[in-house]
Amino acid sequence: MLGPGDWGAFLDRRRERAVEQQRTRGLPAAWLEQIPEYLDSVPLPRAPRRSLLHTEVMRRHVLVDPDGWRLTGLFDFEPAMVGDRAYDFVAVGLFVTRGEPALSARLATAYGRAFAPDELLAYTLLHVYSDLPRYLRELRVPAEGTLPALAEAWFGTA
Repeated sequence: MLGPGDWGAFLDRRRERAVEQQRTRGLPAAWLEQIPEYLDSVPLPRAPRRSLLHTEVMRRHVLVDPDGWRLTGLFDFEPAMVGDRAYDFVAVGLFVTRGEPALSARLATAYGRAFAPDELLAYTLLHVYSDLPRYLRELRVPAEGTLPALAEAWFGTA
């Protein structure tokens, strides 16, 4: 069976490591000090409906039919796990739609459900492969310099 067996315990373990993981990747103190309070402010389900998670959806993992640009498949499930489906939309927002609100809105419409920007940024911070300094270099960063503003910039659909 794919893990984690207990999603709530998985989140607890990831929360314990979140600040240190970002610190080792070189995240500046101004961002690091926001993480604990931000994670405390975002309610995440401790026992979500279990879904198969790819965990690293990137453009190179998506198969598209060039006639009409329809999504036809997804491959490379090597680090797959089971958990909250919103967790998979971290990589979608960072690597597929690249923090572009119009693309995020189209994808959410096609999927049939949008996720709250704060929920997705919380999962970004808790993600096993999270590298916030890299994302800050590659995606647009709001002038405000706060995690709530970052959530809206990267995962908003407006």
